[in-house]
Amino acid sequence: MNYAIIITVYYETVNTLKLCRRLCELGADNIVIVNDGAKLSEQYSAEIISMGSHVINLAKNEGKGASLKAGIRYAHKKIYNIKGFITVDSDGQHSAEDVIKVAHAMDLRPDTLVLGKRDMRKASTPFRIRLGNKISSAYFKVITGVSCKDTQTGLRGIPNSLYELAISTKGNRFDYDMNFLTKCADKKIPIYNISITADYSENKRSDYKIIRDSYLIYATPLRFATASIGCALIDLILFTLITYILPTSLALNVLIATVLARIVSGGINFLINRRVIFKDNGNLKQQVKRFIILFTGIMCTSSAIVALLSFIPMPVTITKAIVDILLWTVNYTLQRKWVFNSKK
Repeated sequence: MNYAIIITVYYETVNTLKLCRRLCELGADNIVIVNDGAKLSEQYSAEIISMGSHVINLAKNEGKGASLKAGIRYAHKKIYNIKGFITVDSDGQHSAEDVIKVAHAMDLRPDTLVLGKRDMRKASTPFRIRLGNKISSAYFKVITGVSCKDTQTGLRGIPNSLYELAISTKGNRFDYDMNFLTKCADKKIPIYNISITADYSENKRSDYKIIRDSYLIYATPLRFATASIGCALIDLILFTLITYILPTSLALNVLIATVLARIVSGGINFLINRRVIFKDNGNLKQQVKRFIILFTGIMCTSSAIVALLSFIPMPVTITKAIVDILLWTVNYTLQRKWVFNSKK
C-alpha cells in the first residue's frame, strides 16, 4: 500500500498498538507515529518501533494540527514513492479495515480528498460529538457552499497532489482540520465520503479542549462578528455626536451625519478585517474597491428587503434584525472568498 498512515499520539494507549498490529497484518508498511510531546515508556516505544513504524518525537505538545503536518512532511521526505497520506486517530475509534477502505478509495479517485464519514445516528456516539459535528457541518456549508456530513472526522485520505496545501494550512490544533477542509472546498478540490464505523467504547480521554479548541475552529467568524458589532457601535456613536454638533432641524444634516458616520465606521471595519481578521496584505486598491461594492450592496439590499417586508405584522426592528443576520453570513463569505482572498 503506497500511502503513509499518519497517527498522532497524545498519550500512551494500547489502542494505538492494536491499530498498528492490525494494519501490519493487512499489509500496511508505511506507518508514521507522531509523538506529540507524550512521555511514552521505553517498552511502549520499543513495541511501536518493532512493528517497523517510523517514529517522530516532538519536544513538547504542539497540537493535532502541528503533529499531522510534521508527520506528512516527514513521510513526503523520507518514504519513497508514496501516493498520499492517510490520517488516523490513535484513540481506537478507527479500525484498520476502514483505513484500507480509504486507501482503496484513493486508488480509484486520484487527486480527491477522501473522508471517512461516521454514522452519527448510532446511540453509542457521544452527544458532544454529534452536536459538535452538526454545528461544524452547518458552519462549513454556510461559508463554503459545500455540503459535508462529517467535517470533524479524523480519518482522511490526502493525495500527494495536496501536499503543499496540507503543510501550508494554518492551525496547530483542532482548527487545522477545519482550515484544511475549507481550503480544499475553496479550491474546488473534489471531496469523496465513504461510510466508516467509529468505536467510542474505549475513548475515555481526549486532548480536545471544548472552549479553547472550539474558539480556534470558529475564531475567524467570531472575530468578524465582534468587529462588525464594534463598528456598528462606532457608527452609532459618531452619528449621535455629529447630529448633536450640527443643527438637528435640518433633514440634510441628519443625512450628512449618517454618511460621515458610515464612512468612518466602514473604513475602520475594512482595516480591522484586512489586518486582523483575514490577514490579507494583497492589492490594497482592489480590496478597497471590492469592499466598497460589497458594503454598498449589502446596505442597499438590507434597505430594499426590509421595505418589501414592511407589510408583515411585525415590528420593523425585528424584521431588520433578521434580514441583517442573514445578510451577515453573505457579507462574511464574500469578504473571505472575494474581498480578502489574494492569489499568493
